[in-house]
Amino acid sequence: MKRIVFGAACLVACVAVGAMRPTPEYLKSAVVYQMVLRNFTRDGNFKAATEMLEHVRSAGVDVVYLCPFVEMDCDMDESGWSARQKKSAYHTPKNPYRISNYDKIDPEYGHDADFKAFNDKAHALGMKVYMDLVYLHCGPNNVMKDMFPDAFQKNPDGTVRTTKWHFPYVNFESKGVRKYLIDSMLHWMSLGCDGFRCDVGDAVPIDFWVEAVTACQKVNPELVMINEGRNPEWLEKAFDACYGWPWSFSIRNFLTPSLPGQVNAKHKTLDQKMAGVRDYEAKIPEGALMFVFMDNHDTAADDWEDRFDRVHPVEAGNAAFVLTFLRRGLPLIFNGNEIADNSLNTFFAPVEDIARARKTVDWARALQPAGQKRLALIRTLAKMRHEQAIFANGSQEWVVDGEKQGVVAFVRRAGGKAVFVAANLTDKAASFSVKGLLPKSDKPLLAENGKVSTDGAVSLGPWGFVVVDVK
Repeated sequence: MKRIVFGAACLVACVAVGAMRPTPEYLKSAVVYQMVLRNFTRDGNFKAATEMLEHVRSAGVDVVYLCPFVEMDCDMDESGWSARQKKSAYHTPKNPYRISNYDKIDPEYGHDADFKAFNDKAHALGMKVYMDLVYLHCGPNNVMKDMFPDAFQKNPDGTVRTTKWHFPYVNFESKGVRKYLIDSMLHWMSLGCDGFRCDVGDAVPIDFWVEAVTACQKVNPELVMINEGRNPEWLEKAFDACYGWPWSFSIRNFLTPSLPGQVNAKHKTLDQKMAGVRDYEAKIPEGALMFVFMDNHDTAADDWEDRFDRVHPVEAGNAAFVLTFLRRGLPLIFNGNEIADNSLNTFFAPVEDIARARKTVDWARALQPAGQKRLALIRTLAKMRHEQAIFANGSQEWVVDGEKQGVVAFVRRAGGKAVFVAANLTDKAASFSVKGLLPKSDKPLLAENGKVSTDGAVSLGPWGFVVVDVK
């Protein structure tokens, strides 16, 4: 049997993951829910979202991660809009990632009291709340422009330097800017924020993050920092988790090759994609967590007709979620994934746009067989993560024998216990033998259309999966 051990060589070099303090224990077994307020409910605000928190918690969620909700720039000059923003054809300057005031909630979402009420309800239900920090760039009329003469980076000719999205770069050489941004983090923490997901975090200087984390963890030692990036130094010095890009995009792309925005080349076979995943993840420190997902705000933001839950039966996504929840990582549920939401989605349509109402989570799916089946599985997978330490702390070995047939598999190990996980990501049956891994019982921990025989033969029907104790 071919087996690849995951990331062991990184342990010695990167022992101080989250060097400011150890990663909070709860995060290792956590399930994170990414919420885009505009799309989560028809009202698109904090009050409506607060009423849905019992449902979110019932799915086994431990952390709600909110996409940006602070004041958006209303500048109508389209030269300062991103290409995706213009292509969306909503003709609005309001983009959640083009910010005009880091300290003020955009009126379409509510007010500080609404955010605090949201946090209070989430905390009462046993959940943490993280928010998105967009510090690399901002809107052209951001309040910092009038507060600090050096707020934006400049080109040699004195013009404002902008990103590929046409947004001004924030100038981290400015002491005033740095203090303002750190004070903003402390402001949101005072209203109940438990952590931050940092947009394009690798592109923000590490010395700023160290300064910010040092200040914030004096207030809350359990504060969590998640980097939308993968730089090991950022993980060593300031962050608790990074992103597992190749895994997430490879699985999505293999399920639905026509999906845009892929990292790995579309012509690659699954085994070639998985080789790229292993190469990437071997460079991530052993103790670091990685966000892994099937959808996120970028992949479901442009009204794409080919979201995987629009073009596949619910079983296809279910097989992928089994892998995503039980592999080493920090699994992310995106805005309705738990009910197999297949609505068109965009974060560019403002609340006042009547067309936006058709681009929100279709909560009727929760009453339909596909949605009920997905939700039941998500609850089961979350329970497994919470109750079986092997999925939080166990090592991981990839089992490559079935990849040419469209099967992803791995073994989790901890304390003398081993669990084999395999899922077929195709609509065709697959079978292969895994020598040296024999099931302890003919009763799997979890299975659908799949089994492992006593001699190590794995049989998986279309979209089948199996999770079994092995020896």
